[in-house]
Amino acid sequence: MKNILARGGIEFIAVLLGISGSLWIDNNKDIKEVNYQIERSLHALKETLKSDSKTLERYILNFEDKIVHFEYIQNNDSVKFSSDEKLRIAFENTTTNAGVRLDNTIFNSLESLGLIYKINNDSLRNGILNLYQKRYVFLKEITDYHLHTIQQMDEVILDNFIMSKTTRMWNLDYSHNTTRRNIINNQQFQNYLAANKSTHSILEFLCKNILNNVINLIDLIEGNASGSNKVG
Repeated sequence: MKNILARGGIEFIAVLLGISGSLWIDNNKDIKEVNYQIERSLHALKETLKSDSKTLERYILNFEDKIVHFEYIQNNDSVKFSSDEKLRIAFENTTTNAGVRLDNTIFNSLESLGLIYKINNDSLRNGILNLYQKRYVFLKEITDYHLHTIQQMDEVILDNFIMSKTTRMWNLDYSHNTTRRNIINNQQFQNYLAANKSTHSILEFLCKNILNNVINLIDLIEGNASGSNKVG
């Protein structure tokens, strides 16, 4: 009888160990899959960050040229005596929105799948969250505000200026004798020019700071050993 009980106990333990072993194997497979997904996602994130860095660099490089156009069209003598072509270029560069668009796609995927919170490296995880949840969000708020301001400016232009019928992009009819006078004397138009110039200055400052964050995050992704990002 004792042998039967002993054998039954051994069989029970064997079954229990078999179940536990199976669960451990399944869990280990799940951990490997999560780590694989994190590794792939971080690689994709690094590539989008490199693309974003180029977008930011382009805006920063173009900023100085854009400010020159603002100073030109805000100067009465320039408006009075410049060629139509110079005024056309200045108008195009001072009445359009910034259009700084960064890529959130991979981060949104990381967040929706919960993978971002499975990254064990605190510096890396917090760096990603800070960049996308704070810095990118603030940049979008400023660019959206700028777009709204440009749309309001469009209404002032349409109500107070004579538009060209020949240019591909929106522009004024400089052959009309009221156009240059309206550029100088229309206070609403001048106010919007000043507001747009200031917004571009804010965006340039913000883009420089975000570019540093992006470069630092790329370095973090590249510099961290793969093992430090693993779960389990």
